[in-house]
Amino acid sequence: MNLKFACVSTALLLACASASGQQSGRIRYEGSELFRFALHEKKLKEVIDPKEVVSPSDTIIILTGDTSRAPAPLASGFWLEDFIKQGGAVLIASDNSNQFNLQAGGPTWGTTFGITLSGEHLTSEKHNCYRGIEGRPFVRRRNRVWPNASPFDIFAGIENQGDNALATDHPSEMIFQPKPGYRSSNLAGYAARTWRIDGPFAIDPRQNHFAVALEPVGFNSVGPGRLLVLADHSVFINGMMGFRDDPDSDDGFKFDNANWQFTNNTIDWLKAGSHKPRSRCLLIEDGRIAEKFAIELPPPPKPPIPNIPPEVLANWLLNHSNQIIDEAQERNIFNRVLENWLGLPRLLRWFLIATTIVFLIHALRWLRRGYRKAEPSSTLTPGTQSRFLPRGGVLRQRTAAQIEVGNLFEAASRRVRSRFDVLGGKPAPNGKMPPVLLASDLRDAPVLQHSIGWLWLIGYGDEPMAVPLGEWDRLNAMLERVSRRAARGDWSFGQDVA
Repeated sequence: MNLKFACVSTALLLACASASGQQSGRIRYEGSELFRFALHEKKLKEVIDPKEVVSPSDTIIILTGDTSRAPAPLASGFWLEDFIKQGGAVLIASDNSNQFNLQAGGPTWGTTFGITLSGEHLTSEKHNCYRGIEGRPFVRRRNRVWPNASPFDIFAGIENQGDNALATDHPSEMIFQPKPGYRSSNLAGYAARTWRIDGPFAIDPRQNHFAVALEPVGFNSVGPGRLLVLADHSVFINGMMGFRDDPDSDDGFKFDNANWQFTNNTIDWLKAGSHKPRSRCLLIEDGRIAEKFAIELPPPPKPPIPNIPPEVLANWLLNHSNQIIDEAQERNIFNRVLENWLGLPRLLRWFLIATTIVFLIHALRWLRRGYRKAEPSSTLTPGTQSRFLPRGGVLRQRTAAQIEVGNLFEAASRRVRSRFDVLGGKPAPNGKMPPVLLASDLRDAPVLQHSIGWLWLIGYGDEPMAVPLGEWDRLNAMLERVSRRAARGDWSFGQDVA
């Protein structure tokens, strides 16, 4: 997914957050809106009931967070194993212990697949941690690869450190004992110098696992079913996706880790392997089923047709038509068309008929004028009458009047409303400005909010404001900058709940 498309996702996520009751207009740090949007962009349809999973080869099951709270039958390791052997794909991402099960119905998935999450959180040296923060160790991918397509493709292009590394947030230590009947892939772990948060000693290499994959094997071949287990679900939360503002970038942002790339690689691997790409997904977060991945925004309204005065249109037409007419005259096109279509006798006959009609109309008007009384305007000279006639269209007259008195308030108000109406800036039922929703990580939030408030008063205020001629360029520049920030997802108008 390219950067421009990711930028569009931010606006959709804000709509999703608003629909879920987050009236602040900001997506939560620990939320999963970005991950769910990635599922939506991969054309995966939501499954909201485990009973709807009737075709494993077409379905992905994702368990994140506390898997012990998963609804039955998903809490049963036997059920998940049968689902995978029938061609289903499963992703489990958790930093909680999987050694107990709140739901009845057999052993845990960890017991079934030989994978143990202890729930003991890990850390590493600062240079091996995301942004140098303790408890956020970078993932180190294994160098082993299969000759053909394999789960190692999930880590393609991901480095061990830096802005292109996969960052975790308090991952759990994991013990992996390969399961018979599966092709096991030990995909990634951490740096050798990694230890528990509450202990000073490095963990045993047998506990140094972040990602493992299992694929059922039958008749010496790998089947379409697949299981991917990650020792941390935080790699998919909003705050760890690595989006950062970058004014120097064409898209206005950049990544400082590889979590967004890893997210898309993971979904691609889960979709593949079957006879056709999987198209359905059951997402369960801490035991709760996600009923909606993303909400589509309606298309932007079409811009209004500009009210251009007739004289301006006439000037445009003449300026663009003169060159065409001159070229046609040089090539004698008009005469040749008339001669070929009509012929000289017919042209003369039509000319005489038209001349006669014009003469008769003129004569009738002259006779009728003799019976009319002289109008008062006839006592005024043409020069005097011309001074009373308005110049140009209504909009031009009003703008000229504003310039004459040195206040462009009406023009400024129309310009602000044309931008803010699209963004939902119309006055609330109480007549006041709707609440302004700002992104959580803005460094210039007070300045941006003050600019929005000033522009709103010009567009919708009860009393006219002074907009001198010298302020016109500054107002337009500020309006363009605020509009671009809204398109980037830095702010939006909310709903007045009062």
